[in-house]
Amino acid sequence: MSNLFSSATLIACALFSLSACAQPDGQTNVQSKQLTQATVGNSSVHLIEADGQCVLVRPDNSQLKMGMEWPCQFTPDKQGKVQTEVFNKTPIVLVEHVQANPAPDIECIKKSQAVRLRNGTLEISRVNKSAMCNIGQQDQKMFSGLFQW
Repeated sequence: MSNLFSSATLIACALFSLSACAQPDGQTNVQSKQLTQATVGNSSVHLIEADGQCVLVRPDNSQLKMGMEWPCQFTPDKQGKVQTEVFNKTPIVLVEHVQANPAPDIECIKKSQAVRLRNGTLEISRVNKSAMCNIGQQDQKMFSGLFQW
């Protein structure tokens, strides 16, 4: 009976450890609720799908085609809301897309693209690709470093 209890305890601990490792703190899986609406400065923007691509819709309903496929979402902060960073008095949000990668040595490819409100105009950055499977809180460098200042 003691061995059975020890085995059950060991299995339970192993499963708990696996689930704890599966999601790094502050990160969410791709399948989580997507954040598709954000406020950048005083501008309310949202993301939509158009022909399989991620598109940013501005307050005047004009559209900016992002350099990534749908589905995409804004990066969440620790509370699960859209993470906004301010650099040089410029508000910035980050849009991300994660896709499975067929290459055997890389599980996923994540594309990130920043959106800033500068001099009253919404601008999108270049696309950054990385080998990651999670969408979650990012360092300010990911927001500001994708632009030329």
